Amino acid sequence: MARITVYRAQKYDISTDEFRYSLRYWTREGANIADLTIDEGSAVEIDEEDLAPEGLCTDWGFNPDRLRGFQTNVRP
Repeated sequence: MARITVYRAQKYDISTDEFRYSLRYWTREGANIADLTIDEGSAVEIDEEDLAPEGLCTDWGFNPDRLRGFQTNVRP
């Protein structure tokens, strides 16, 4: 199973006159296409299967901290 890095991303919201974070996590390519600014400090590695079918972002409301069953190994 491939691992991929995703980021929180934000965009300026003219209606509130402030930057707002997307409720999805984005690949670098997806954020560029959607004209979003990546938060470099928010990088998270996830399984590629957690991406939406387009492969550019996660589903809406994605939580990278959720547990996936029991831990089966420890990475150094």
